[in-house]
Amino acid sequence: MILPSKIGELAYPYLLNKISETTITEGLASLIALRGYDLLIILVSFIFSSLWVQTLFEFNLLLTFLLALLFITLILMIFFYMTTLLVGCSKVLSKISKWVGRTDLKPIQWAQRKLHEIAEDFYAIRARRTYLQVTLTSLLSWVSVFWMFYAFIRGFGIEISFLKVVFGSTVALLISILPISAFGNWGILEAGWTIGFLMVGLPKEKAIATGLWIHIAVFMVCAILGSYFLITLKLSPFSLEKKTEDKNR
Repeated sequence: MILPSKIGELAYPYLLNKISETTITEGLASLIALRGYDLLIILVSFIFSSLWVQTLFEFNLLLTFLLALLFITLILMIFFYMTTLLVGCSKVLSKISKWVGRTDLKPIQWAQRKLHEIAEDFYAIRARRTYLQVTLTSLLSWVSVFWMFYAFIRGFGIEISFLKVVFGSTVALLISILPISAFGNWGILEAGWTIGFLMVGLPKEKAIATGLWIHIAVFMVCAILGSYFLITLKLSPFSLEKKTEDKNR
């Protein structure tokens, strides 16, 4: 979360590799799938909450729906054709290396090999056909996040409906997805949050203040939970057994 431009996402496959001994490419494939499901749920939530917000201010509902549906369709197409896209990227690298006359470049060969491995791992994820289970789990997870946002804002004494919170926070999340964030994503999330909640009628001062405090709260929750589970993992029998094996080697 701290590193700019979503670079910190790479910590996910790295830590999976260290903790559960999955390969880096398996972690990357699962990360792609995870972010695809997240974006799909956020867009669906945005469409659903837009129906309520339409009664509050004037905007082109049809255009909003069409744009959101276009993105949903694009996400689904990318998800189902990700293996083909990755193999295609590998072929593009091969053509580039031939064009420059250096087919023996190790970095390009390494990238091609990793792209093929990620494509195979992503295909394995799709082959399990757990679309419904993962979709429902993702939906439950995001509903919990939206309820947390709602409870947080109500804790400030602000009277606001749950659907307005869903709309405002989905606008913030969609803007924060852009890979243009600075250190800790500060500024981007607050800007998106302010825009989203101004659209549902929240005063500018309250929109800015709640955006800032929700960002601080997210960091605090992550720090507390991360510290707890780090200690738990370090003290787990599996971790101690692994350390013993490493020493014996």
